[in-house]
Amino acid sequence: DHYNSTDMKQPALFFVLLACVLAGIIYWGMSSDPGADQDGPLDEQMTLYWGDGCPHCKKVDEFIEANKIAEKVQFVKKETWKDRTNAREMERRAKACNLDPKEIGVPFLYADGQCYIGEPGVEKVLAEKAGLDMSAVSSGAENTK
Repeated sequence: DHYNSTDMKQPALFFVLLACVLAGIIYWGMSSDPGADQDGPLDEQMTLYWGDGCPHCKKVDEFIEANKIAEKVQFVKKETWKDRTNAREMERRAKACNLDPKEIGVPFLYADGQCYIGEPGVEKVLAEKAGLDMSAVSSGAENTK
């Protein structure tokens, strides 16, 4: 009965390497931001990005309701403060408009290949799309600039 220590070292080394590779794969999978590098085509649908709890977004929402914008203009609303997928999409829109994603905020409107940031700009574009005369438009809330 001759015992060779090399025979036992090879399987042990294999399992240690396998464990390291699996640990690396798991770490990489958990640390990477899924979808962060997705650069698929963005659709051209008019999109209003907003944040849950954002006071300016609430004013834009009141403006939309007071002027029945949603009945006149087709657009989608996407929440960005709690939904990372929507936030990344908004950042990609900003980059497409040559804006620094670190310097944008909500409300943020994407329409006809253009980006509009802030309550006054968003409301103006929505009113124009709805065919409203801005001088006769109801703000829905007191408008502060």
